[in-house]
This record gives sequence, C-alpha cells and structure tokens, in this order.
Amino acid sequence: MVTFKISSDDDGVRFDRILRKKLALMSLSDIYRLIRTGRCRVNGKKSSQDYRVHVNDLVELDVDPAELSLSGDSGKEIKTGLSRTDYYKRNLKIIYEDDDLLACNKPPNLVVHPGTGHGAGDTLIDLVRAYMAMKARGKNAPDPVLVHRIDRDTSGIILIAKNKRMLRFLHTHFRDHQIDKNYFAACHGRPQKNSGTIEVGLVKTVEQNSGLKMKVDDSGAFSQSDYSIVHTVGRISLLKIALKTGRTHQIRVHLAHVGCPVVGDIRYGNQPLDQALFAKKGIMRRLYLHASSIGFVHPIDNKKLTLSAPLPDEFDKLMRMTG
Repeated sequence: MVTFKISSDDDGVRFDRILRKKLALMSLSDIYRLIRTGRCRVNGKKSSQDYRVHVNDLVELDVDPAELSLSGDSGKEIKTGLSRTDYYKRNLKIIYEDDDLLACNKPPNLVVHPGTGHGAGDTLIDLVRAYMAMKARGKNAPDPVLVHRIDRDTSGIILIAKNKRMLRFLHTHFRDHQIDKNYFAACHGRPQKNSGTIEVGLVKTVEQNSGLKMKVDDSGAFSQSDYSIVHTVGRISLLKIALKTGRTHQIRVHLAHVGCPVVGDIRYGNQPLDQALFAKKGIMRRLYLHASSIGFVHPIDNKKLTLSAPLPDEFDKLMRMTG
C-alpha cells in the first residue's frame, strides 16, 4: 500500500484525475475498478471518482509502490520498479529468447519506443529493459535495442537485439530483404483476385489533421506486398500478407489503394464502415493488422529460425460476428 497527501496545487481537483496522474501506467478501467472496490481511499474512507480533493487529504492506494513511483522516477528506478506493475505483466509477452536476441508479441496500442507524448516506462523497449534488469539481479544488464518497428496500433512480433553484433546482422538482413515477414489483416470488402501482388510507389506526405501519411505516387519508393485471401465472411475478408519491402504503413496504404482498407484504420480506412462495425457489441475497437511471423537465418548456428505469434482472439470474434 502507498499513501500521499494532497498538495495545494491539486486542491479542488477530481479524485479520478489525481489517480490518473499518479498511476500513469494503469488503464482507466483499472483505476475505476480500484475506486469502485474501495482500494483507493481518502482519509480512510471509500471515495467516489468525482470527489473534489482538499489540501492535506490523505490518500491510501492498495497498489504496489512501483505503480506510484514510476511517474516521477527515471533510469534505474524505472527499470527495477516497472517489472512489478500490472502494466508490465499485461504488455510484455516474450515468445523467444537466446543470448543475443529477444522477440516479443506486442499487443495493440503499445508504442515500441519513447517519443513525444510518452512518459517513462510506457513503451515496449522500457518493458524489455525492466525485464533485463530483473534478470540480471543487480549486475550490469544488456542494453536492448529495437531491430525494427511496427506501428503502435499493430500487434505482433518485434525483434530486439541484446548486443551490437546481432543488431548489425539483422539490420543487414532487413536491408538485403533476407527476412521473411508475414502479416494478417482483416479488411473491408474483398480483393478482386484470391491472391496477388500489390506494387506501387509510395511517398511521404504530412497532413494537418493526421500528421505523417504515405500516399501512392509513381515517383515514390517501390513497394511490394503479396497477399492471399484466407476467407471472407459477409463484407469482411481475412488476408495473409507477405511483405517484400518494408515501407512506412505499407500494408495499410496498399489495401486502401485496392479498395479494401484495414478494419479500424483511422488514417487510411473507411470511417463510416468502421463505426457501424464497432457499434456491434463484443467487437474490439482496434487496427486489425497483426505481424504473425518472421523468419531469418540465425548468425550463431546458421539455421533458419521462424518465429510466430498467434492471431489474437478478437480477429476470430470479428469474423464470427460479421457473418
């Protein structure tokens, strides 16, 4: 349990806003659950989420101290404390590890690397650093480095190097297109052919409302995706896609270009169709794009290594409920 007093800066602020600031890594649903079940108290009493706190109110939280400390700490404290949080347990899914490499099955809505708007501890690489620190038990832990990236809203496999040797090797393989990358995407509609190849030029553009986007342009960088239809239910199709190049937002732009935008794509998708779909009870609101497998020759034993991440349950539910 942790306790703290309300300062003059927070006098009159709603209780739930105080908790959202203090418990930065907890989801809103988890915070409200703490309030409902009496695990967050003010002056020893259960409080409502809309209670306006006062100076010197004593707040008691039935959570691990790490949940509270992360909002203000950095460096070593982040690494050692993060592994005790619910956020860590919920989001770090390791599917492969050896002395040089680690692979995670990233959930949707998790940023892979710190950037604007992301605090300490809320990215995938922070979670991996916390895992490394815990595993090292006080000794110097390797400093993990992302080998590649996938979008925040995309789920699936991502590779993390534990040393520069592995990082250089995999960067070379990515550059030379010697890594097999496969995805699943649920899209609106159905491509004209059961299988095919999408080849277009892509250029970057910046739009006022949506920021960085990619668009099809003959003068742009060459991009190629091979697809095959797994099955179609109603007006939704599940596609398997093999990336032959790795341009930004490639699959999302390619499928929108052929008239089959990815379900839940707020940049390139069909908003009216998405809204109608997500209005159905039980269908999770997310980008329905999943990095399902990645394969390459491991530099240590020179054997082909293929890693797979199972299709999330919400894909199956989407297909069943749209039939």
